[in-house]
Amino acid sequence: MPSDFGDESGEKLFDWMVRVGQEAGQAAMSHGAARVSMAFRNSVGEIGREGAALANPQQPETAPEWAKLNLHEFKELPEFETIKEVIDGKLDREALQHEFYDEGEKSFLIFRVDDAPEVARCFNELADETNRACKRAEQQLARERGRKDPDKAKHGIDDPDKEPLQDRVEAFKKSAELAERARGRSREVIDQARGR
Repeated sequence: MPSDFGDESGEKLFDWMVRVGQEAGQAAMSHGAARVSMAFRNSVGEIGREGAALANPQQPETAPEWAKLNLHEFKELPEFETIKEVIDGKLDREALQHEFYDEGEKSFLIFRVDDAPEVARCFNELADETNRACKRAEQQLARERGRKDPDKAKHGIDDPDKEPLQDRVEAFKKSAELAERARGRSREVIDQARGR
């Protein structure tokens, strides 16, 4: 499945979307996906401002080597740890040095100032992957809603509890009779093989 997305981050985002969709419905899933995508896009802007503020071309020897990105938008989302795994995996695959750092209630992503454009590119890609994963999750949920058992559909029964009780009793009796006859025949075959 990772090949469907190009890498594992898309797969994790897809799984995340499905879980959110199952728990809160498709509208909540779409809303959550939009929030994740927006958080990635907003982070790109933060990275750009942070990188510009930290880059001091007049005094390169005093310029900081590391940047710190506040992950407050992500922390407000469901399954923050999964989103961190997605970010971590993407930055690892791109060989970008980074660490997650918690300071009280706040969470930060620490990365090299020189890598800011690449980190921003990764976050843009993750925003795009989030949108693609949401569309796939919506399609899967639609398929799951549309699936019906062909035998039940043939008889117009979608829910076994809606089948009349008398019909269920009759079906059970037939199954029990067939099972009893099959058991009796098996005994006869075994007895014949043993010469009884």
